[in-house]
Amino acid sequence: MNYNRLSINETNRLKGLLIILIVFGHISQLLQQYGSLHATLYSFHVVAFFFLPFLFNKDILTIKSIKKNLKRIYIPYSIFFIISLVAFSIMQYHFDPISALKSWAIGSSHYLKIDTGLRIFWFFPALFSTILLIMLYNFLSKKLQKIYLILMLIAHISIPFIPKSTLFLFPISSYIALYLFTIGMVVKYIYEHLDYAKYSLQISILFILSLLLSYGSDFSLASAIFPDNIFNFLLQDAVMILSFFTLVLWSKSIHFFESFGRYSIAIFTIHPFIIQVIDKLYRWEGLTDGLMKFLLVITLTYLITRLIYYFKINKILYPR
Repeated sequence: MNYNRLSINETNRLKGLLIILIVFGHISQLLQQYGSLHATLYSFHVVAFFFLPFLFNKDILTIKSIKKNLKRIYIPYSIFFIISLVAFSIMQYHFDPISALKSWAIGSSHYLKIDTGLRIFWFFPALFSTILLIMLYNFLSKKLQKIYLILMLIAHISIPFIPKSTLFLFPISSYIALYLFTIGMVVKYIYEHLDYAKYSLQISILFILSLLLSYGSDFSLASAIFPDNIFNFLLQDAVMILSFFTLVLWSKSIHFFESFGRYSIAIFTIHPFIIQVIDKLYRWEGLTDGLMKFLLVITLTYLITRLIYYFKINKILYPR
């Protein structure tokens, strides 16, 4: 029995909170000067987006479902990859088409940074890999699903032991999907079978406690930085699970987040360019400047996003 099924509006509120946290995390004056705090935020805010397909994607692996998700994910990925590639190539007076094609195909943050100057678009290929794994799971028989889960658990445990240089060569950032799949299935089970809202206070306390315990230990999916011992490994898994349900419960009744969530993909793709532009116009320093910069970025990005949807450019940039 599902006690706490999320409505579309509640899902948008969660996505709105997440995208605000993501933009907040990209303001270097706020978090990057506090290294451990920056790493703590990165241990859960992007991760939670990857868990949503586990709850809502019921497709099985077919040519039709692959095409649908390729269109939905790879069109915005390709468009914004090209925009950032062109801009970066002009600024650097250098363009290597073979290297650029490799970066696009692999989709890891490492190679995207080299050819486009932006790491952030790793999210798209990693999301596509995650959805592929979910659709394959949905396609299998019950017996094969159990074997599949065992293999994914082995992958989850093994990924941190693989050198970063090798992980960055996994096509379509698939190392991220392999690492997250087991945790995503745990989130799915809790969502579908447990009355998690009944324990909202306990979950919130455990989440905050887990963050305090993990403070100082680096974790970053995009940079292939994983826990370095068994305790931190289990703790990071707990952080990811607890963070998802905590943020669901915290955002569920806050309507302010809803509009941001409705346009979360557009905000995600537009805000890095806004940051690049305003960084050229003004030298932002310190916490006060960081807060002003954050408010300016989120406001300008939201306004531009609304214009994109008003003029229906979203049908080209973000097809469904």
